[in-house]
Amino acid sequence: MRLLYPSNPLRAREPDEQYAEEFGRAGRLGFERSLFSFEGFTAHEFRMIPSPSRSELVVYRGWMMKPSEYAGLHRALVQLGAVPLTSPHEYQLCHYLPGWYETLKEFTPETRFFTESDDIAAEVGRLGWKGCFLKDYVKSVSAEGGAIAREPEQIRDVITRMRKFRGEIEGGICARRVEDFEIGSEQRHFVFRGKAFSLTESAPAIVAAAAERVASPLFSVDTVVRRDGVMRIVELGDGQVSDLKRWPAERFLELLQDSHAGS
Repeated sequence: MRLLYPSNPLRAREPDEQYAEEFGRAGRLGFERSLFSFEGFTAHEFRMIPSPSRSELVVYRGWMMKPSEYAGLHRALVQLGAVPLTSPHEYQLCHYLPGWYETLKEFTPETRFFTESDDIAAEVGRLGWKGCFLKDYVKSVSAEGGAIAREPEQIRDVITRMRKFRGEIEGGICARRVEDFEIGSEQRHFVFRGKAFSLTESAPAIVAAAAERVASPLFSVDTVVRRDGVMRIVELGDGQVSDLKRWPAERFLELLQDSHAGS
């Protein structure tokens, strides 16, 4: 397994500062590692240093990409003779909320999907929701009042803020029913090749269910506890572009190493 990281824009032979600790620990654990210029890649110039061996498995660990951009990275790796861990379809499955929602519908807040031109307020009112949590297919916005519209009339203002701070609406609009969550209860879990991993001794049952149902080799699962004690899934993400949050880099790398060795 070879791990692929973005390089530092000013020092091409070093990893980007965001991934420097993980890159260093990966080397100490014996992983093969490569770097590439993310800026060069977005300008349609891809160079991987060092190049992968033929048929070598490559796992990307870097910045989020749109599905079309990830498909370009996948093609570039295949052209080098490498075997990317995650296909473009698998990437989009976890990166975009509509990709996984129906599969895990009973474990996550009720959601409706819209385009920007839809009358979202009217539909939310028809559903009888007092308000909703709004995001595009990937992210919400926390600046200037956050992502919750307390009344349907506030929905357009939240979307305007989203466009302002996100720069664009990626994919479409997700309106999620508001549930009452315990503050500070969010946890990040990872799934690798159908096995769920948590920082605790064993993964919660709903994360194990995601591992069984979601057909992608590496993804993150974010859970939160509702005020009534029920655990809920609030987000999935492709594991190649997921932050580690409270996970030590070494712990994350060991799950890749151990599961790959046992496959």
